[in-house]
Amino acid sequence: MRVKSIVIDGFKSYAHRKVIDDLSPHFNAITGLNGSGKSNIFDAICFVMGITNLKRVRAEDPRELIFRAGTTGVHAARVTIEFINDDPRTAPPGYSCEEYPTITVGRQIKLGGKQQFFLNNTVSVQSKVKRFFESISLNVDNPHFMVLQGTVHKLIGMRSEDILSLIEEAVGTKAFDHRRRTAESLIRSKEKKMEEIDANLETQIGPMLRAMKADQEEYERYVQLSEGIEEMRKFRIAFEYEEHRKRRGELSTRRTSLLSDTAAAKEQLRSFPSVEDETTQRLMQLQSTLAAPAEAAMALHEEESTLKLQLAREEAQLERLDKVLKKLADASRKLEEEKQQQKSRAQQFEAYQEQREKLIRNIHEQKENIAKLKRSLQLNGSGVRAGASGMSLEEERADIERQVIKSSAEARRREERIRELEHQQKSVAEKSEARERTVIRLRNELRSAQDCLDSVSKRYINVKPLEEQARALQEEVARLKAEHWKANDAMLRESAQGGGSGGRGLDLEYDRRACAGIEQYIWGRVVELVSPQEEKYAIALTVGAQSQLMRVVVTSDIVAERIIRHGLRQRTAFLPLNTLTQPKSISDSQLEEAKRMANRMNGFVAVAKDLTVVKDEAHRVIADYVFGNFFICSTLELAQELAYGSAVRCKAVTLDGEVVEPKGLMTGGSKKHIRNVFADVLIYKKRKAPVEALRVTMEKREKELEGLHAQLREHRSLIQEHAKAEEAVSIATHKLQLVENEEEGLSKELQASLKEERQKYEALTTMLNDLQERRARLEKYANLDSDKVRKDLQEQLSAAQKRCAALVHEEESGSAEFERVEAEMTQTAADIEQKLVEVHEQIHQQTKARDEASKSFESTSKSLQEVVDKRCRAEEQRQNIEKEIEETQQELQQLVVKKASLEGFVKNAEVDVREISKSLEELQKLISEAERRNTWIEEKQHLFGPRDGPFYFEDRERTQETLAELREAEVNASTMSKRLNKKALILYEERKKEYDELVQQRSVLGEDRDAIQQCILGIEDKKWRALDRMVEVVSNVFSKLFSTCLPGAAAVLREERNEHGHLSGLQVKVLFNGKERESLSELSGGQRSLLALCLILAILRVRQAPMYILDEVDAALDPSHTQGIGNMLQKHFPSSQFLLVSLKDGMFSNADVLYQVSNTQGYSEITRIQSNRSR
Repeated sequence: MRVKSIVIDGFKSYAHRKVIDDLSPHFNAITGLNGSGKSNIFDAICFVMGITNLKRVRAEDPRELIFRAGTTGVHAARVTIEFINDDPRTAPPGYSCEEYPTITVGRQIKLGGKQQFFLNNTVSVQSKVKRFFESISLNVDNPHFMVLQGTVHKLIGMRSEDILSLIEEAVGTKAFDHRRRTAESLIRSKEKKMEEIDANLETQIGPMLRAMKADQEEYERYVQLSEGIEEMRKFRIAFEYEEHRKRRGELSTRRTSLLSDTAAAKEQLRSFPSVEDETTQRLMQLQSTLAAPAEAAMALHEEESTLKLQLAREEAQLERLDKVLKKLADASRKLEEEKQQQKSRAQQFEAYQEQREKLIRNIHEQKENIAKLKRSLQLNGSGVRAGASGMSLEEERADIERQVIKSSAEARRREERIRELEHQQKSVAEKSEARERTVIRLRNELRSAQDCLDSVSKRYINVKPLEEQARALQEEVARLKAEHWKANDAMLRESAQGGGSGGRGLDLEYDRRACAGIEQYIWGRVVELVSPQEEKYAIALTVGAQSQLMRVVVTSDIVAERIIRHGLRQRTAFLPLNTLTQPKSISDSQLEEAKRMANRMNGFVAVAKDLTVVKDEAHRVIADYVFGNFFICSTLELAQELAYGSAVRCKAVTLDGEVVEPKGLMTGGSKKHIRNVFADVLIYKKRKAPVEALRVTMEKREKELEGLHAQLREHRSLIQEHAKAEEAVSIATHKLQLVENEEEGLSKELQASLKEERQKYEALTTMLNDLQERRARLEKYANLDSDKVRKDLQEQLSAAQKRCAALVHEEESGSAEFERVEAEMTQTAADIEQKLVEVHEQIHQQTKARDEASKSFESTSKSLQEVVDKRCRAEEQRQNIEKEIEETQQELQQLVVKKASLEGFVKNAEVDVREISKSLEELQKLISEAERRNTWIEEKQHLFGPRDGPFYFEDRERTQETLAELREAEVNASTMSKRLNKKALILYEERKKEYDELVQQRSVLGEDRDAIQQCILGIEDKKWRALDRMVEVVSNVFSKLFSTCLPGAAAVLREERNEHGHLSGLQVKVLFNGKERESLSELSGGQRSLLALCLILAILRVRQAPMYILDEVDAALDPSHTQGIGNMLQKHFPSSQFLLVSLKDGMFSNADVLYQVSNTQGYSEITRIQSNRSR
């Protein structure tokens, strides 16, 4: 850092603006005649650096710094120095070379003494400018960088102590000595002050205090009492102050909240129209897109329901057909057994039937014979010969011939039929071997199927009890369902007849199959979870909670969404616990104020939630949500105070159901139509208890049945295998019976037919024989006498009538029994045959139907799955759209409600803000008055509140006790104060205070003295070490400089030390050609001046500055010495900038730039001359 230019305007002899520019960075010389103004340039530099001692710049008055004291029209003096900041090593702290390549410092003084400092063309202060120069070692108050002619002359005659003092001043330890002396003086003054304090304590204050001791002892108890009262008074004042501040804070917070909420509400109200339009358009678009998926979902749902019903019917039909086939197989087996029994009974009946038929034939024959005999007697009586046949002989002969012909033809047919049957019987016998092989094969199949069944049955034996238990449980579940349905229907009818709702709305009706496993996450309706402590609170709780009592509490919004999506049969409001946000509840301060109001009005008040009972503590959050934001009180007047009073302003409900809200709404009147929901719930639960018990039992049995079905599903393959084995045995048995019955029936039928035909043939042969005998008898009878014939006919008639009567009697006696047995046998046989045919036909039909049903079941299942998939996709699309529509509708409703709510809120909030502001002003007055009267509040305010502090107010009981104690203590203190001399006590306090202050001052003075002494000792040691190093360095540099200026000579500094080993002085010794001179008086005047100048420059060389000022330091030197000084400056100060005033050519001939100062008529002029050396 170096000086670039100096601008002087109106300073001393420079009346007009003069610029000393283009200063050399190394050697600049100024020359001129005496009195021309050369030294005024250095005075101007000191002026800019902030010098305050005007004598240093050869002035007695500030006006002398202005040209001719401002009498010639120049009213101000200004000097500006411009520095080039291009060396980071010498750059001032905070002024980097990059940011500040040039730095300007200026100072201006005007007539009247007003002056200004400028730093970088900006107005600054003197302290800042001086700190700037001190940071670059240009301290104008200790100008070691400035060497004047008087300084050199003074140094020639200096003593060793003065030379040491000069180095100390250069190092800076001189300033320490000055400050040490100041500190020692301060210590002495403090010790003197301590002595004065001790004397004052002993002679004046001590005796006075002892004299007042008696009064102090007398006053002590009163003081203690007063102090206690004062503390308690402070406690009372602090309590009232803190209450007012707390109330103010609450009201301020509430006002701020209301203002911000009001601003936000107004902003929202301004944005509502556009939001409503946008939401309405979105709703219309959604509604237009809902029709297609809704119709598709409805159609698919109907189709799904139809297919489900069809599938259920087909599944039931399959089960029914399996059961029917099993029953038919059992029935077929039983019918075959009955048929065998019927055959044995039929054989017994055949013998009895033959006897009966024979008897009937005999009776018929006897009757015909009697008729014929009577007819024959009639013919004989009329003269016509007739035999016993009842016809004339000719007719009888013709009839016999006719019968013979007919019987002969019939006999031939019977004979042919017998031969045919014998041929068929022979064929059947031939085919019996093939049928026998078939029977053997079927019996083997039956045996194999039976073995398989036996094998499976061994494993099935453990499963069979489970199936039987499952069937029993299934029957029990069906019975319980029927009973539950009847009981529930009866309960609903009873509730309807009772005129109430019966609590039917409490049941949440939804599709439980679609929401399986979700019931455990449904807690129930609010009215079921929370109940009043006493019956008298029921009406108030019902009116206060309103529709929230019927809301359904679920654990999460996911549960509510599933219920809404799957068959919810009524519109229901849900309270999901995971998204539940507690509304603004009643604060403690509001509750306290409400209780104070109630006590003042002799009424009752409580927060609604405190008058409820919950089934479980987990339900307490529901009670807080529904009943935590309103009061229940005893009278309407109290409710109005609670709702409209500024201190509370909460909704209030009376025990009679009257409602008063802060917004101004009041509801009341008759309570006959107020439904006591809590009582309805109790009645409903009582009525529903039997139904619920049945439901629980039914669910328990269903769970047991489901468990058994689960166990049976584990054995499904075994059960199916057993069923198939039973079916295989049944089918094999049926086939075997069919084959055996077919073979046996055909053989027996042929035998019966053959026997019948032979019997008929034998009867025809007998008839032909009888006809031949009749024809012979007829021929013989034709030759008999007519009377004899008539007599014979009468005898035959009598005998025939007797035989007929006996036969008829016999037939009649057994007729009823025969007919009964015959009818029974016939009907039984027919029934068995008919049943067998029907059973076989049914087995065939049911088997065929089962195959068709199985195919239909598989087809329906496949179709149902496809429809379900389609329906789910359509339903999902419809539900998504419906959800968006519902959300949009709710959003619209919420917007309307929110708009009305916001408008009401803004109106009420503005009223509240005005009331709160008024209350705040009153509270602020009270607080300010308390702070004005009690200044200690500000000091001890940090103690208000901590539990372990003296001002803890949270313990209300303790606070009230303290206030009561204060009142009692004030009464006692008032009584005691009348007996005391308060003036003496006040004087004692004043003297005691003076005594304490003096003791404290003495203690502080002693501490300060000790601290100063310790600091002096520490710095003293550092000073001597720094001074030793500085002397050594200065001595070396001094020797080099003197050798350069005076070749062949040398100079050293000899140390003088005291008994403590510290430097006490420095002697300058000169050597010529290695020989030391005894005294400096042996040197010439020029040599002594040169020696002093080298010593000064050595000190400057050690403590470098950006520039040095030399004012005619060569005045006592001859030209050769002057030339030596110039060479020495060039050699040993290559990087320092010098401003030098000289009148000798030997000095400024070494300068880079030469400035010549001249004075014309009192005006100083400066001319820049480029030196020969520079050229």
